[in-house]
Amino acid sequence: MEKLAEEIQKVGFKTGQIQGILFPQSTCDIWDQIYNFQAREDDILVATFPKAGTTWMQEIVDLIMLNGDVERSMRAPCFVKVPFIEINPRPLPSVPWGSWFDHVIGWWKARDKQQILYVFYEDMIEDPKREIRKVSTFLDKDLTEEVLDTICHHTSFDSMKDNPMANYSVLPSFVFDHSISPFMRKGKVGDWMNHFLVEQNIIFDEEYKKRMEGSRLSFRNKL
Repeated sequence: MEKLAEEIQKVGFKTGQIQGILFPQSTCDIWDQIYNFQAREDDILVATFPKAGTTWMQEIVDLIMLNGDVERSMRAPCFVKVPFIEINPRPLPSVPWGSWFDHVIGWWKARDKQQILYVFYEDMIEDPKREIRKVSTFLDKDLTEEVLDTICHHTSFDSMKDNPMANYSVLPSFVFDHSISPFMRKGKVGDWMNHFLVEQNIIFDEEYKKRMEGSRLSFRNKL
């Protein structure tokens, strides 16, 4: 962990640790405020695993609450207008951000105890407008079809890829170097088939079946 912190700091990005977990120093500096944060009844929490549609959902929720006002949605980058924190539930040196299984199963089990809407990335790709309508209904926003169409268009992959308020291009290169890999990559379902070997997929399927057994939670990995 210390070696990783040193490598990150070499490029000018300061880090610190909270209970052995690596965080940006800016997060460490206000950790007491974060730890003692008390949510209000009307607060909206977007909880996602990294690279699972976080920015997409941030933009969708923001536009829903703004009744589809695109101009107002461009007021600031998504990570400013929708503040967020990346939390690793426990130090796992080989697995950044902790276990994907713990994340998805934990929220799935809580859906009947709290006011939670569970949204699947694959469903959003399959029918964006249907899922945006579902989110707006959950947020008690009665939007017209025209507004839903506007939100659908503005939050499409192509639109967000060209939107500096969503594509992280406002960050300096030492924080995010887009010449190595753009923040908005492909926005597709099933690209894993271009990277996984057959043997790797067999190992993953076995682990997936073991960890998800009994959860009644099912994901699609292609459309």
